[in-house]
Amino acid sequence: MRLGAKLLTLRILICDDSAMARKHLQRNLPKNWQAEVHFAVHGLDALAQIDTQPFDLLFLDLNMPELDGYGVLQRLQHNAQAPKVIVCSADIQQEALRRVLALGALAFLKKPSQPEQILELLQSHGLYQTGTLSPQTHIDVDYDDALREICNVAMGKAGASIAQVLGTFVDLPIPRVRRLNKGEMSMILAPSMSDPDLQVISQGFIGDGISGEALLMLQDGSYSSMGQLMGINDVSSKQARLEIQMDTANILFASFLTGLAEQLHVPFTQSHPVVLSELPNEHFDEQTLAVEISYRLAEHQIVCDLLLLFPYASLPRLERNIKYLVG
Repeated sequence: MRLGAKLLTLRILICDDSAMARKHLQRNLPKNWQAEVHFAVHGLDALAQIDTQPFDLLFLDLNMPELDGYGVLQRLQHNAQAPKVIVCSADIQQEALRRVLALGALAFLKKPSQPEQILELLQSHGLYQTGTLSPQTHIDVDYDDALREICNVAMGKAGASIAQVLGTFVDLPIPRVRRLNKGEMSMILAPSMSDPDLQVISQGFIGDGISGEALLMLQDGSYSSMGQLMGINDVSSKQARLEIQMDTANILFASFLTGLAEQLHVPFTQSHPVVLSELPNEHFDEQTLAVEISYRLAEHQIVCDLLLLFPYASLPRLERNIKYLVG
């Protein structure tokens, strides 16, 4: 702690690769908290700042480039000047919670966190003292960053659902946002659609000016391990493999789209998942906004790819909703 005029000022470090997440967390901190806020954009950045100046509390994301939150927690175990750590993450698997607490984290906050949750947590750990929060830093958030963070939260919800059903830990990636033309989309889907042993599962969704399509692809070597986790021992038949993929799609699509709808404040009507027999050309002739997520169950050599497609016609409404969330 640092001695101010009459109060002890806590030095706070918020570490998250998402500008939207940093802005959201800063906005939800108590405005009358005697604290000084600083920012880091990934794990290595946070460690470098901690090595050169004292901090009392670190709000730490888990899923980051360069060095993730688990890596930061491991390194801080060997640092005598390490701040207290509150993990703030979209990865809400019970195993994730167990791991971060075992690595020394003080507590876990589920994204998106709420002001009353943060205040209650600070008070319960003796970290809150009335004063002034400073500085209120302006943080610019671009469209892709905001969409990536929204999908990150939805991804965490879906990951926790599949982890609970399968009884295993799911490694969550950083969602990739990009724009695809028709040819690029064909290049991504063609290998799976041309292989008779693989299937692409598709589910459409629509709500209040935003529509899209969610696609699921399992890598070929994943069927045997996924079948064992689901209690399907013989995966040699096409029907068994389809059953595995349909069950996986039902879990991931429902959880992911629910998480997306909650954040965008748009209730989605969802079609039934079906096997995609041809490239989704009808609504995707122009530039398509794509979000790519690759779920990995490392202990079982399972890779499951989720591709979220927004057609050009949905982009204006999607952008308006995201701008409202960014504030």
